[in-house]
Amino acid sequence: MPAGAIIACVLITLFLLACVAGIAYLIFGGGSGRTNVPAATEAPAISDSPSSSDAPDTTDVPAQQTDSPSSGLDISGTQAESGTDITDILENCMQTVVSIDIKVSAYGDQVAGRGSGVIITEDGYIATCNHVVEGASSISVYLNDGSEFPAELIGNDSVTDIAVIKLQGDGRKFPHATIGSSENLRVGDSVFAIGNALGELSNTVTDGIISGIGRDIEIDGQSMTLLQTSAAINSGNSGGALFKADGTLIGIVNAKQSGTTSSGATIEGLGFAVPIDLAKPIISDIMDYGFVTGRPYLGVSTKNVSYGFGMFSYNTFPQVVSIIEGSPADKAGILENDIITAINKAPISSSTALRVEINKYKVGDTITVTVQRGNNTFDLEIQLEERTGKY
Repeated sequence: MPAGAIIACVLITLFLLACVAGIAYLIFGGGSGRTNVPAATEAPAISDSPSSSDAPDTTDVPAQQTDSPSSGLDISGTQAESGTDITDILENCMQTVVSIDIKVSAYGDQVAGRGSGVIITEDGYIATCNHVVEGASSISVYLNDGSEFPAELIGNDSVTDIAVIKLQGDGRKFPHATIGSSENLRVGDSVFAIGNALGELSNTVTDGIISGIGRDIEIDGQSMTLLQTSAAINSGNSGGALFKADGTLIGIVNAKQSGTTSSGATIEGLGFAVPIDLAKPIISDIMDYGFVTGRPYLGVSTKNVSYGFGMFSYNTFPQVVSIIEGSPADKAGILENDIITAINKAPISSSTALRVEINKYKVGDTITVTVQRGNNTFDLEIQLEERTGKY
């Protein structure tokens, strides 16, 4: 073969080899072909950021999205369902709340106290607080429309601070509250209180939330378990209603705390109410019997007096002013003007303290009552009995 032909064959062969090599580079090497290389084959980038042991763990953080929220974020909020307007709910509730004026014999025709109540039946039964109507010789009730009715005290319970009165309405049907439940209340639930604020601003509405549940509060020496609310409570609100946002009655307002603590801290926004689930059986008993069944009683009415020996030894004690015939006190021989100084050796300093101490015991318990009669002091053994009448 001529030398020229050999050289031509070699050049053609080299040319073909170069073409094959170029095609192979384009497919497996670089350029646009790199997009077909699995990512796992790429080496991690090297930078000056902290090492993985120091850097925050972002493994589970999803990439930010600009066109839609993360699947775990609800941007719709918790909108209330459409329904009855809150102003209509309030208007209906206000029709059921009343203002109460009381008079006592010692003050003649002068109003001795003011409070609130809530109508709970169409025939005019009203739930209020014991401390609003206790000792009243007459009770006047004012409806939301300003009309006035006399009311009768049906019964009261100092342990729960609940009382029931009844409008003398001559067969009239009254607007009355829808009784709810306090069992499933949660801190943060919206509520509003309605009452006779300051004893002058009838049916004042304030709103707030449930601030606490099961608060153990002592009122007049009596421990009570109450709802706490941030709704503004003022003098005159006692006996008024605490409604849930749906308009159901969930508490009877009975206390507030204001002023300053012993350390000088200002007290604000502490209002309390008797939970309706606690109040319901008390109200039912009073409506049915005029009193709360199962409660022990001594059977005396008392007033506070100062008594002692020597100029600087006077103390306050309850003095008996009347005795219920056939009561435990009557059977034991307690007399009018006796001064009760102790129950089971626990000092008694007031009529309220006497009531609180008696309520610590059960029907059938025997207690030792220390009595001061003139210059003589002696003990009487008294067996407590169940209250069986309205007194």
